[in-house]
Amino acid sequence: MKEVGRVVSVNDDAAVVAMGTSGACEKCGLCLATSDDKEILLLATNEAGAGPGDAVEIEISPGRVLVAAFALYMLPVLLTIVGFVVGSAISDGSEESVLPIALAVAFLIVSFVIVWLFDLKIRKAERRRATVKRILTEEEAKASPRIEIVKFGG
Repeated sequence: MKEVGRVVSVNDDAAVVAMGTSGACEKCGLCLATSDDKEILLLATNEAGAGPGDAVEIEISPGRVLVAAFALYMLPVLLTIVGFVVGSAISDGSEESVLPIALAVAFLIVSFVIVWLFDLKIRKAERRRATVKRILTEEEAKASPRIEIVKFGG
Protein backbone atom coordinates (compact mmCIF):
# COMPACT_ATOMS: atom_id res chain seq x y z
CA MET A 1 0.00 0.00 0.00
CA LYS A 2 1.35 3.43 -0.90
CA GLU A 3 0.55 6.58 1.03
CA VAL A 4 1.80 10.15 0.98
CA GLY A 5 2.72 12.45 3.83
CA ARG A 6 5.24 14.96 5.14
CA VAL A 7 8.33 14.21 7.16
CA VAL A 8 8.05 15.71 10.65
CA SER A 9 11.45 14.66 11.96
CA VAL A 10 14.45 12.52 11.03
CA ASN A 11 16.75 10.51 13.27
CA ASP A 12 19.54 8.48 11.61
CA ASP A 13 17.78 6.24 9.05
CA ALA A 14 14.28 6.69 10.50
CA ALA A 15 11.70 9.35 9.75
CA VAL A 16 8.48 10.29 11.50
CA VAL A 17 5.93 11.01 8.79
CA ALA A 18 2.58 12.77 9.28
CA MET A 19 -0.23 11.99 6.88
CA GLY A 20 -3.98 12.26 6.63
CA THR A 21 -6.17 9.47 7.94
CA SER A 22 -7.14 6.80 5.47
CA GLY A 23 -9.92 4.25 5.65
CA ALA A 24 -7.56 1.58 4.35
CA CYS A 25 -5.10 1.88 7.20
CA GLU A 26 -7.24 3.42 9.92
CA LYS A 27 -7.32 0.47 12.32
CA CYS A 28 -4.27 -1.61 11.46
CA GLY A 29 -2.33 -0.19 14.40
CA LEU A 30 0.80 0.69 12.47
CA CYS A 31 0.29 4.42 12.92
CA LEU A 32 -0.32 6.66 15.90
CA ALA A 33 -3.35 8.93 15.62
CA THR A 34 -3.08 12.53 16.77
CA SER A 35 -5.52 13.92 19.31
CA ASP A 36 -7.83 15.37 16.65
CA ASP A 37 -7.79 12.13 14.54
CA LYS A 38 -7.21 14.17 11.36
CA GLU A 39 -3.67 12.97 10.88
CA ILE A 40 -1.54 10.01 11.84
CA LEU A 41 2.13 9.68 12.63
CA LEU A 42 4.14 6.81 11.24
CA LEU A 43 7.70 5.69 11.90
CA ALA A 44 9.34 4.80 8.58
CA THR A 45 12.74 3.72 7.35
CA ASN A 46 14.09 6.71 5.44
CA GLU A 47 15.45 5.05 2.27
CA ALA A 48 14.96 8.22 0.21
CA GLY A 49 17.00 10.46 2.50
CA ALA A 50 14.09 12.85 3.09
CA GLY A 51 14.38 15.77 5.48
CA PRO A 52 11.86 17.52 7.72
CA GLY A 53 9.09 19.16 5.68
CA ASP A 54 9.61 16.99 2.58
CA ALA A 55 6.52 15.51 0.95
CA VAL A 56 7.17 11.78 0.58
CA GLU A 57 5.68 8.56 -0.73
CA ILE A 58 5.52 5.81 1.88
CA GLU A 59 5.19 2.12 1.18
CA ILE A 60 3.60 -0.30 3.62
CA SER A 61 3.62 -3.95 2.66
CA PRO A 62 0.05 -5.22 2.12
CA GLY A 63 1.03 -8.37 4.00
CA ARG A 64 1.59 -6.34 7.18
CA VAL A 65 -1.80 -4.74 6.86
CA LEU A 66 -3.49 -8.10 6.26
CA VAL A 67 -1.78 -9.70 9.27
CA ALA A 68 -2.83 -6.80 11.49
CA ALA A 69 -6.42 -6.92 10.20
CA PHE A 70 -6.60 -10.69 10.65
CA ALA A 71 -5.28 -10.48 14.20
CA LEU A 72 -7.63 -7.67 15.10
CA TYR A 73 -10.86 -8.93 13.53
CA MET A 74 -10.72 -12.63 12.70
CA LEU A 75 -8.83 -14.11 15.64
CA PRO A 76 -11.52 -13.16 18.21
CA VAL A 77 -14.27 -14.52 15.97
CA LEU A 78 -12.45 -17.79 15.31
CA LEU A 79 -11.53 -18.36 18.94
CA THR A 80 -15.09 -17.63 20.08
CA ILE A 81 -16.39 -20.27 17.67
CA VAL A 82 -13.71 -22.73 18.82
CA GLY A 83 -14.68 -22.09 22.45
CA PHE A 84 -18.34 -22.78 21.69
CA VAL A 85 -17.53 -25.97 19.76
CA VAL A 86 -15.23 -27.24 22.53
CA GLY A 87 -17.88 -26.46 25.15
CA SER A 88 -20.52 -28.29 23.11
CA ALA A 89 -18.26 -31.30 22.71
CA ILE A 90 -17.48 -31.44 26.42
CA SER A 91 -21.16 -31.14 27.38
CA ASP A 92 -22.18 -33.72 24.71
CA GLY A 93 -24.39 -31.15 22.99
CA SER A 94 -26.70 -30.71 25.96
CA GLU A 95 -29.05 -27.78 25.40
CA GLU A 96 -29.25 -27.10 29.13
CA SER A 97 -25.50 -26.70 29.61
CA VAL A 98 -24.04 -23.21 29.89
CA LEU A 99 -20.55 -24.57 29.25
CA PRO A 100 -20.52 -23.76 25.48
CA ILE A 101 -21.42 -20.12 26.12
CA ALA A 102 -19.02 -19.86 29.06
CA LEU A 103 -16.14 -21.28 27.01
CA ALA A 104 -17.03 -19.06 24.04
CA VAL A 105 -16.78 -15.99 26.30
CA ALA A 106 -13.57 -17.29 27.90
CA PHE A 107 -12.00 -17.93 24.48
CA LEU A 108 -13.09 -14.46 23.35
CA ILE A 109 -11.33 -12.91 26.35
CA VAL A 110 -8.23 -15.02 25.64
CA SER A 111 -8.29 -13.82 22.02
CA PHE A 112 -8.24 -10.20 23.19
CA VAL A 113 -5.22 -10.95 25.36
CA ILE A 114 -3.51 -12.66 22.41
CA VAL A 115 -4.22 -9.66 20.14
CA TRP A 116 -2.88 -7.31 22.82
CA LEU A 117 0.31 -9.37 23.25
CA PHE A 118 0.72 -9.62 19.47
CA ASP A 119 0.39 -5.84 19.22
CA LEU A 120 3.04 -5.34 21.91
CA LYS A 121 5.39 -7.69 20.08
CA ILE A 122 5.04 -6.18 16.62
CA ARG A 123 5.26 -2.61 17.91
CA LYS A 124 8.87 -3.41 18.78
CA ALA A 125 9.65 -5.33 15.59
CA GLU A 126 11.55 -3.76 12.71
CA ARG A 127 9.21 -5.33 10.16
CA ARG A 128 6.48 -3.10 11.47
CA ARG A 129 8.07 -0.01 9.95
CA ALA A 130 7.00 1.45 6.69
CA THR A 131 9.52 2.72 4.15
CA VAL A 132 9.95 6.20 2.68
CA LYS A 133 10.42 5.31 -0.98
CA ARG A 134 10.82 8.71 -2.62
CA ILE A 135 10.57 12.45 -2.14
CA LEU A 136 7.67 13.95 -4.07
CA THR A 137 8.06 16.90 -6.40
CA GLU A 138 6.25 20.17 -5.56
CA GLU A 139 3.64 19.42 -8.26
CA GLU A 140 2.94 15.97 -6.80
CA ALA A 141 2.76 17.40 -3.29
CA LYS A 142 0.27 20.09 -4.35
CA ALA A 143 -1.87 17.51 -6.16
CA SER A 144 -2.26 15.38 -3.05
CA PRO A 145 -5.17 16.45 -0.79
CA ARG A 146 -3.86 14.37 2.12
CA ILE A 147 -0.75 16.47 2.49
CA GLU A 148 -2.76 19.67 2.74
CA ILE A 149 -4.38 18.72 6.07
CA VAL A 150 -1.14 17.85 7.84
CA LYS A 151 -0.22 20.41 10.52
CA PHE A 152 3.22 20.88 11.98
CA GLY A 153 3.90 21.59 15.61
CA GLY A 154 0.34 21.23 16.75
